[in-house]
Amino acid sequence: MAHKGKDVAGVEELGKILDVAMAHIPSGSFAEGDHIGNNGLIVCGKCGTPKQCRVESPFHDEPMIVRCMCACEEHEEAERAARAQAEQAAAWADAMRDECFESADFLRTCTFEADDRANPQVSTACERYADTFSQNDRYGLILHGGVGTGKSFMAAAIANRVIDHGFTALQTDIGSIATAMESSFEKRKATLKRILGYDLLVIDDIGAQRSTEYMMQHVYSVIDGRYRQGRPMVITTNLDFEGLSGGLASGPWGRIFDRISEVCYPVEFAGKSRRRVKSVEMRKAMRSRLGL
Repeated sequence: MAHKGKDVAGVEELGKILDVAMAHIPSGSFAEGDHIGNNGLIVCGKCGTPKQCRVESPFHDEPMIVRCMCACEEHEEAERAARAQAEQAAAWADAMRDECFESADFLRTCTFEADDRANPQVSTACERYADTFSQNDRYGLILHGGVGTGKSFMAAAIANRVIDHGFTALQTDIGSIATAMESSFEKRKATLKRILGYDLLVIDDIGAQRSTEYMMQHVYSVIDGRYRQGRPMVITTNLDFEGLSGGLASGPWGRIFDRISEVCYPVEFAGKSRRRVKSVEMRKAMRSRLGL
C-alpha cells in the first residue's frame, strides 16, 4: 500500500508541474482585426485561422486554452527560418571560397553566370557536370587545350557551383601541392589527409612545370590517393590529350596521367587565346587613357 501511495503522490506532483508549465503558456491576446470565433477561441483577423487552441490535461476536467500560431504566423516563421538558413549557407559558402581559392583569390569571381559562353558546348557540359556533381561519383574532367582558352576559368566556375550546392572544394596547382607537402612526416600526413578530404579537388596547369622526382612523388600521392578513395578531380592542362595518354607515358608523368585518364573525361578547349584578346583590349584602353 505504501508503494501505491508513492505512485499517487508522484502523479499529483507531475500534475502540479504541468499546471505550472501550462500556466506560463500565453493564452493569446487581441491584435487589430482579431475576433472570437464560434468555438470561443481567438481567430486571426488576417488569415481567419485560430490563434488559440484547447489542450487536454489528465489532471483537469476541462481543457486549458493556450496560445498557438495562426496560419499567417506559421508562414512568417517559416520565412524567417528559411532566411536564417540561407544566410547560414551563404556564410558557409563564402568561407569555403576563401579556403578553396586561397592561393588565387581572383578565381572566386569565375562563375557560369560570368561566362561569355564563347564555346557554348563546353560551357554547357561543364555546368552540367557541376550541377550533377556527387562526392560519391569518382569521375571527373580533364580540361585540355591551348594557353589562355579559359580552362582555369571553367574549372573555377565548376568549383564555385559545387560550393553553391553545399560541397567542399579546393583549387590548387602542382607547386602549391609540393610546397604544402614539404614538411615533417606528421604534417605531410595531415596535409595529404586534408587535400584528399575535399569533395572536389581542382588541379591547374598539370604537366606544365619542370618537376623533380621528389615533387612528382608528392603529386602522385595526392592523385593516387584521390583515385583510390574514389573522389573526383577536375584537372586543367595545356597539353593535348594525345600527349597525356601517349607521349608522356614513358616519362615521369606516366603513372600520374595513367590515373588521371582512367577517371577524368577529356573536354577540349579550342579557339584563340582569351588572354591575348584581353591584352589587346587593355593596351587600347591604356593608350586612350595615357593619350599615346
